[in-house]
Amino acid sequence: MNDIELRQMLKSAPERGQRAFYDKYFNYVYTIVYARLRSYAEPEDIDECVGDVFAHCFFYFDKQEQINGDLKALVAAVARNKAVDTYRRVARHKERNVAMDDNEEFISDENIAETAETSEMRQLLYDKVGELGEPDSTIIIQKYFYGRSSKEIAKIVELSSDNVRARCSRAVKRLRELLLQAGFAR
Repeated sequence: MNDIELRQMLKSAPERGQRAFYDKYFNYVYTIVYARLRSYAEPEDIDECVGDVFAHCFFYFDKQEQINGDLKALVAAVARNKAVDTYRRVARHKERNVAMDDNEEFISDENIAETAETSEMRQLLYDKVGELGEPDSTIIIQKYFYGRSSKEIAKIVELSSDNVRARCSRAVKRLRELLLQAGFAR
């Protein structure tokens, strides 16, 4: 189902449209939220955040006379924002603030520059993985970021394990080319 059909269904049959939207974008939303919260939040917080993303999208769809724009971009933006909100909520709850008078070493300027460079490289990599398109980007993220097996990924993207391995191999080659074109050579 393409976005045009999905938009029409969201307006003409909201319950069916919401279910189709959820089915189409669940793995994408979960991947974004999990990537942002995996090292800090509990699994329940991650699941709650994913639910909040879809609830926000459904409320948005209910308010709109006509749904315009790229649905994938909308759901990605909502997922990123909700993940940040969840991170802040969890951080407040865990009270992980460090007092300024603690005698801890601060990061030197060299580490800050190195950290910034690493962050830029990660963002470039993430952007280039996104350029691969679906399901290749999901396959790469699930395999190399989450360490999932081809069999596990096959369930997520609804392909055979053999197909996942073949697509992964081709996607890695395409990703390498995209990174070289962007000036990232290693």
